[in-house]
Amino acid sequence: MLLLSRLLAPALLAMLAVPAWAASTAREALKEATAAAQKWQADAVLTHVSTLRGQGDGKAVDWLYSFYSPKAKKSAIVTAKDKAVTDVTADVRNTSVDPLGPDFIDSDKAAEAAIKAGLNIDKKTKGLGYGLVVGNQAVGKPQLFWSVTVMNDNGFSAVTLNGKDGAFIKRDEKKF
Repeated sequence: MLLLSRLLAPALLAMLAVPAWAASTAREALKEATAAAQKWQADAVLTHVSTLRGQGDGKAVDWLYSFYSPKAKKSAIVTAKDKAVTDVTADVRNTSVDPLGPDFIDSDKAAEAAIKAGLNIDKKTKGLGYGLVVGNQAVGKPQLFWSVTVMNDNGFSAVTLNGKDGAFIKRDEKKF
């Protein structure tokens, strides 16, 4: 028994020493994510922000920031946790090439707008999907959109919001 406790004690201490990640809004690590992306390519511009680990208060344990380099014609995904960059995955497939620009509401405001629009969440809800992207290019009217999605065993419910002011655009629901 003494031998077992001597073997397990270091493992237990190591587990306790691992920091718990603090949740943050999408903008809180944006400066660090942008700096990391511009180390990859100096002309990198932010084209997409997302998480699948969002909370009802608009914060998330981690955020994925997609950047596009017009010169290299390549993209990179920067992952941030606890307001710090933890990974840069360079030269990924281009999914978004249109810059978001600086004029968008933060994820906490998107959460408030989603609740106001009737999405059934509260500030303690976890496991939400958040996404910010430019859409409507095909119809010649590029626009910023926030999408906030909640999933459960019965399906999903989502709202699409104006990315600049949080105005309600549409609601989607799917039952499984």
